[in-house]
Amino acid sequence: MHDLRVTVEEIRGFCDLPMRPGDYFELSGGRIYLPPDGYFCMWAMQSLMPMLPVKQRTVCDENDWIPRTQHMTCPDPDGMVIFRIDRLHQTAPLRTGKQDLVQVDEPVERMAPPPRMLLDASACTGCLACRTACEAIHSHTRIRPIGAGIEPRVCRQCGNAPCVQACPRGALGRDSETGAVRVEAVRCQACGACVSACPFEAITLPEADAEKVPAICDLCGADPACVKVCESGALRYGRPYTSAGP
Repeated sequence: MHDLRVTVEEIRGFCDLPMRPGDYFELSGGRIYLPPDGYFCMWAMQSLMPMLPVKQRTVCDENDWIPRTQHMTCPDPDGMVIFRIDRLHQTAPLRTGKQDLVQVDEPVERMAPPPRMLLDASACTGCLACRTACEAIHSHTRIRPIGAGIEPRVCRQCGNAPCVQACPRGALGRDSETGAVRVEAVRCQACGACVSACPFEAITLPEADAEKVPAICDLCGADPACVKVCESGALRYGRPYTSAGP
């Protein structure tokens, strides 16, 4: 977990506590540290609290807004006190009796998000090689073509997957290694909620499947067979905004 410092960066209104620019507190684990003779507004602190445990953790999902958010404001509309949240490096013992915490100068680090399925629909030729490769590995293909096969509907491993959130039984979860959405057959009741929730229409509920569980891309253990046979480059397994793989 990261240690944090929360600093009053700016006061755009009137704070009658008063807080002053430069006032701060530090957070290490579950402990809050104030500088000698320092104080911090209780009402401002309670508005900051939900954010702090999240900022202490490294978020690797590129769709998440948390890593890009550094400022918060006091809940008093007349106060408009602006707080900045910084992650800190630990160095030597300090006057608080805890440890010296020095502000990190570089931007907040982010772990690289796990690779995911990427689709360039404009490059798809409709050859259906991806579908054939998927069927050779799974009992039911995870790829749905549109029309003659142009723009295959494939699972994109959404950052905040609607299918996972929609499942009333908690049968859908994430594979800890690949990030692929996985199905726990013993919990699934084949209600179809995940099928309806998928924004890419990439989930099917095979009628002939004995287990009758949703067919969702499992990324073939992080080595998608469909990507290997896509000669046009329409399907790729990697990270967005990069030309290379993971």
